[in-house]
Amino acid sequence: MPQKSLKLNAVLNILKTFLGVVFPLITFPYSSRILQPDGIGKVNFAQSVVSYFAIFAALGISSYGIREAAKLRDDREKLSKFCKEVFTLNCISTAIAYSALVIAIFFVPKFSAYRSVLCVCSATIIFTTVGMEWLYKAEEDYLYITVRHLFFQVLSVIALFVFVRTKADYIKYAGIAVFANVGSNVLNFFHARKYITFRHCKIGNPFRHLRSVLVLFSMAVAISIYTTLDTTMVGLLSNDYQVGLYAASTKINKIVLQLVTSIGYILMPRLSYYIGKRDFDNFNRLVYKSVDVMFLISIPCAVGLSVLSESVILLLSGTQYAEAIPVMRMMNPIIVIIGMGSLLGSQILIPMEKEKYTLVSEILAALSNFTLNLILIPRFHAFGAAIATVAAESTATATQLFFARSYFDLKKFFIPMFKYLFNAALMGAAVFFAIKFFKPQVLKLIFGIISGILVYMGLLLIERNSVIFEILASIKSKISKNTREEQHE
Repeated sequence: MPQKSLKLNAVLNILKTFLGVVFPLITFPYSSRILQPDGIGKVNFAQSVVSYFAIFAALGISSYGIREAAKLRDDREKLSKFCKEVFTLNCISTAIAYSALVIAIFFVPKFSAYRSVLCVCSATIIFTTVGMEWLYKAEEDYLYITVRHLFFQVLSVIALFVFVRTKADYIKYAGIAVFANVGSNVLNFFHARKYITFRHCKIGNPFRHLRSVLVLFSMAVAISIYTTLDTTMVGLLSNDYQVGLYAASTKINKIVLQLVTSIGYILMPRLSYYIGKRDFDNFNRLVYKSVDVMFLISIPCAVGLSVLSESVILLLSGTQYAEAIPVMRMMNPIIVIIGMGSLLGSQILIPMEKEKYTLVSEILAALSNFTLNLILIPRFHAFGAAIATVAAESTATATQLFFARSYFDLKKFFIPMFKYLFNAALMGAAVFFAIKFFKPQVLKLIFGIISGILVYMGLLLIERNSVIFEILASIKSKISKNTREEQHE
């Protein structure tokens, strides 16, 4: 099977992620003002509760499916058999998880006030299982993923403005969020026949995958403790208002983080493919290049967002979320930390079948996060949860770096980091002084972004950055090719 272009996949995934950035920037200012911190807090609390049951339903199958299906994608028969077994296993885990969630909704006293919104958010579990998103990522079919995502995002935006009109509409908002995120997965089940054949494929033993899947499942559980437990614990140990503040502070942060990690996510199937073919030269080349790109994007994003936090919060969420500004600034380092951790775990250790090391790092991070949340949230509320999250992510990434040192030259990881830190610091200083000349927050944000991009890109061009010059050379080559074709015609 001919390899799909990594550059095209990167462009498509960046486009998909960009759309994922643009739509929340359109919808969140509207929904946060309509629903207020309490309404947003209720929905986010319900989503965090459902996420635990969703993790059990997923059973670590996503990462396992991408890795193993990528190795089999040249053989339709073997791929079909594998997918049918894994999908069957996923259906069993989903039935168990959904049953447990229904019991919890009706018998846990704390959940009585959230019963309706919990039921709506629970649809995420079924849609995720049916979608088999891991198959499309293993096949690197990012064109289909991007087009499908765009269509459902547009529909969800229209639905938001039509149906969410008052503070009481938070349940409708939760339903629209489910539709936007996983509603399109229904199409996946029918479109999957492009790659696999279920009808004439005999099912084998789905439980033969259980041992490998459980390691990744344990890792997913540990990750969830310090990625969603913060919201849950703020709701349990504080109140809905503080959950709303925390949601506002992390909303933009997570949007930027999606953009930063978008390129890395396309690498896992290709890296798994190289591992399956024992092509370690291409594997290492791709790893080091992805490290360089990750730091090039993540560091200036974290610095720029810290400088512009006040404008971002006040413009996108409103003055009632002003207390979220210091929380957002506290959280911004995770853009770099998670970027690095994601690359080490999902794009390096898992394709190498070294997920046990990732599991250890996530367990340590989960323990630190839970402990710090218990100590800090009662006293510092949302800000305390932010401190705990940064500490947990730092623990995970540091542990993965420790294990990765045996397989890679870590100097090649850190040399570009310090180079981009220096450039980002100069950029941050320039933005800080540039926005001093403006009073309206919207002008501060616009000119802050423009000045930051110009300064940072200027520094990269002066240094003759290899990534930037490779992109420019590629653009120049395509322009020259198009010009020659037009002249030939």
